[in-house]
Amino acid sequence: MYVLQRNGDVFEMRQEPRGTSKSPRPGLLLGGGSSSGKQRRDVWETFIRTGHIDDPTLPRPIAASWQRCRDMGVDPLSPRCCEFTPMAQIEPLADIYADLAADVERQIYDQIKARGLLITVADAEGRILRTCGSKDVLLEADRLHFGPGAVWSELSVGTNAISLSINDGTPAQVMGVEHFCNSHQSWGCSAAPIFTPFGDLWGCFDISGPTSADHSHALWLVMGAAREIERLLLNASLANMENKSRSLLNTLFSSMPIGILMVDDEGRISYANILASHMLRYAGDLRDCRADMFFSNPAHAQWRQNNAESVPLHCTANPDISARIVSFMANGTESRHSIITLQAEAPRVLPMPVRQSRREEPRPFGDILYRSEKMASVVARARHMAQSPAAILLYGETGTGKELFARAIHQASVQADGPFVAVNCGALPRELIQSELFGYEKGAFTGAAEKGRPGKFELAEKGTLFLDEISEMPLEMQVNLLRPLEERCVTRVGGKQNIKVDFRLITATNRDLDQLMASGSFRQDLFYRIHVLALEIPPLRERKDDIGLIAEHHCRRLCRNYGQPFGGISSEALRIMEDYAWPGNVRQLVHSMEFAVNMAQGGCILPEHLPATLHARHEPQAAGGDCTVAALPRMTEFNLGSIEAHAIKAALAHYKGNMLQAAKALGIGRNTLYAKLRKIDHCN
Repeated sequence: MYVLQRNGDVFEMRQEPRGTSKSPRPGLLLGGGSSSGKQRRDVWETFIRTGHIDDPTLPRPIAASWQRCRDMGVDPLSPRCCEFTPMAQIEPLADIYADLAADVERQIYDQIKARGLLITVADAEGRILRTCGSKDVLLEADRLHFGPGAVWSELSVGTNAISLSINDGTPAQVMGVEHFCNSHQSWGCSAAPIFTPFGDLWGCFDISGPTSADHSHALWLVMGAAREIERLLLNASLANMENKSRSLLNTLFSSMPIGILMVDDEGRISYANILASHMLRYAGDLRDCRADMFFSNPAHAQWRQNNAESVPLHCTANPDISARIVSFMANGTESRHSIITLQAEAPRVLPMPVRQSRREEPRPFGDILYRSEKMASVVARARHMAQSPAAILLYGETGTGKELFARAIHQASVQADGPFVAVNCGALPRELIQSELFGYEKGAFTGAAEKGRPGKFELAEKGTLFLDEISEMPLEMQVNLLRPLEERCVTRVGGKQNIKVDFRLITATNRDLDQLMASGSFRQDLFYRIHVLALEIPPLRERKDDIGLIAEHHCRRLCRNYGQPFGGISSEALRIMEDYAWPGNVRQLVHSMEFAVNMAQGGCILPEHLPATLHARHEPQAAGGDCTVAALPRMTEFNLGSIEAHAIKAALAHYKGNMLQAAKALGIGRNTLYAKLRKIDHCN
C-alpha cells in the first residue's frame, strides 16, 4: 500500500510496510450495496448556464449542494484543488489517526486494492489527513491535488462525498457528473462521517477512484470503517479517562505526608507511593512484592479479613514507623483489598538526593530551568532586553529553547497584556507566505474567506510578533518584510489600504546569518532591521550543570501525567547524559526522558532505560579530556554545521530512514528535518 504525502509544495509517495495479517474485527461491515453511476451531463450543463435543475430524479442532497456551490461562487471549471492547510496544523491529528486506525485501514485496503480505488480520511473541516492506495490510483489523485493538507470542502472544490458527509452528517456517494466541478467528474467517491463519543463530528472516511473502477461495495465499506473508528475513539477516550483518574489518585497519594500501600487478597502489593518505598527502605519497585516481607503476619488470612476500622501492624523492615491496615471490598467483585498507611516522626526524605536547587526565578522567566552561571548570565541579559522596545534576534542551535525565551521576554515587557503571535517561517509554503503574514482581502484569490482575513502582523497588534527560523524565509520573499518592519504598516494581498501596526519584534535562527549574507541567501538590509539586540542561547553541552536538573523536572512531570511514581535517576544514567553532546539540545533531552520514563515504568532510571543513541555516542572520558570529542567519535572537524550533519545522518541510519522517529530523537520537527536534509544535500 502506498501513501500520498506532501513535502513542501509537492506531493510524494512512500510505500507503507505490510502489517501482520489479522482477522476482521467484529462489527465491521464488509460488503453489499451499490452505486448509481447515472450520467447527468445535460442536467449539469443546464444548471451551470441557467441555475435551474430540470431533472426531478437528481438526489436532493446533490441538488442542494449544487445550489450552495453556485451561491458561493465556486468555479465549476476549476482544474484542481487550490486551497491547502500547512502540514504542521494537521500532522498531530493525522498521527493520532494513523496510530488508532492502522488495522481498519489495512482491512479496507485489502477489500479495494484490486478495484482501482483509494482511501482518504479528512477532519471535520474537510482537510485531508491521509490518502493511501495503489500507486496507479494515487498518481491520478495527485493530478487533482487529492492529498494531505488539501481542503476538500464545498467552498474549495464544490460538491463531493467528503463535503456532503461532513455537512449533512450522513453517508454520501457522489459519482461522475454529480460533482459540481468538471475536473472531478471522471471520479467517484463514497464517504461516511465519523463522530466522537460525545457526538461531535471528528471527520469522515472516504473511498474514491475513477468512475471506471468498481464502486459497488464502497458505500458499505466506508460506513463500516467509520463505525469501527468510532468504536476505537470510544475505547481511547475511556482509556484516557482511566489514565487521568489513575494519575489523579497517584498525585493525591504522592502528595500525602504518609506512606501508602495497597495489598490484594493474596497479600501482594499492587500500589505504593514514593514515600512508602523510602520508609520501608526498599530501593526497587514494591509492586508484586509480598507484604509479609515488610510486616509481621502470623496468619496469612489477615489480608482477607474484614477490618472495617484500621488496626495496627508491626513493620519489621523499619520498626521506627507506625503502620495501620484497613480492608475494603472492590466494587462488583468478591475480592477484598487492604490499604496500609505508614507514618514516621522523621521528616520526609525523597529517594533522589538533590544536588543543588535551581535558581528560583520570578515569573516570567521561572519556566527556564538552570543552575549554571552561564545560563544565569543569559537570563539576566534577556530580562534587561525585555525593557527595551528594540527588535531582538535570538540565535542558537535547534532545541535550545529560543521560543521559551521569546515568550518570557514578551511576558516581561510592556507588551505583556497584548498577544504573542509565533510564526515558523520555515513551515510556511511559498505561495502562502504573503497571505499568512499580511492577510488578504475578499476575493483576493480562489478559496479566500468571504470577509478576508488579517495576517500575523495585524494579529500581533500591541503585542509581540515572533518570527522563528527567519533564516528559512525564501530570498525573494525577504524583501516583503522590509517596509512592514521599517514603517510599521502592511497592505493585505488584494488590497490597497495601508494598515498601521504596532508590535514588538523578536526573531530567531539556528543558522549563521553572516555566512548566509556572504553567500547571498539572506538580505543585509533585513539583517540590520532584526539585529538591533542579539541574544545567544548556549547549547546544552556548554551548560552540563543544567542537564540533571532539566532531566529530573521533566521526568517528574511525565510520571505525573502517566500516573506512575518517580523512582529517581541513577548516577550512571546521569553521567551518560552529561557526557553526551546533545545535538538536539533541550528538546532532545525531553524526548529522551519520555523514552526513559516509559522504559523504567515507575522504577529508578538506569543506563539501560536510556535511548540507544545516547549509548552509541557515549565513551569513557580520559582525564582532562574534552567530553564533546568523546561524545562524537571519529570527528576531527569541529564546525557546528558538520556536527549537526553528522548527528542527522546518524539518527537516520539508527532509525533506518524513518523521518518521524529521527526527528523526535533529534528534538526537531519533521519539516525542519526535511529542510536541514535539503541544506546538507545542497552543500554536498
